[in-house]
Amino acid sequence: MRTDLKKSFIATIGAQTTLVHFLDVVHGGKATVSSSLFSGGHYTGRPQSRDDSHFLSLRPEPRATLYFRYTNNGYRLYIRTPGPYFGKCLSLSENGILGAFPSEGSNTFNLRDERGYTLSIDTVKSNTLDVYLQVSGLPGALHIHRLHDSKFTYFANKGGSPFMFNFTIVERNAPYLNFPDEV
Repeated sequence: MRTDLKKSFIATIGAQTTLVHFLDVVHGGKATVSSSLFSGGHYTGRPQSRDDSHFLSLRPEPRATLYFRYTNNGYRLYIRTPGPYFGKCLSLSENGILGAFPSEGSNTFNLRDERGYTLSIDTVKSNTLDVYLQVSGLPGALHIHRLHDSKFTYFANKGGSPFMFNFTIVERNAPYLNFPDEV
């Protein structure tokens, strides 16, 4: 019987042609989006600002590092890149945008190959892996997404064309930080 440890791993995340990181790293500071609220063509208030720094986006370099913690429902993706999101999990916002959130209640993900089959790291021999990320229990896969009021590029689960991620595995059989002596 395989344990959760044997199916857990640490990897950097990117894409075949570019890398992936958080918006504040991509843009070198807070990623603020200002949006004017319009209703029926009439101005209805002062512009609203929001901080989108914790959402994942495309980046030239470096890659974000994640801990893929195996669970019976899929992988929980803990952030291992040093900085303000360390220890948080990748999860979907209430609007379906991928970002850094507290681990409690975070989404789990399935790794899918190009044929749509679910993968587990213990069946993969290579240290590089091209996969689609599917939120466990939801249809479709993560894809690139643009918001109408933002200049930034996001990842979302809103029915778009799936985005193929590229992982470089840096450690297999990786223990959970809060339980480093697990078997």
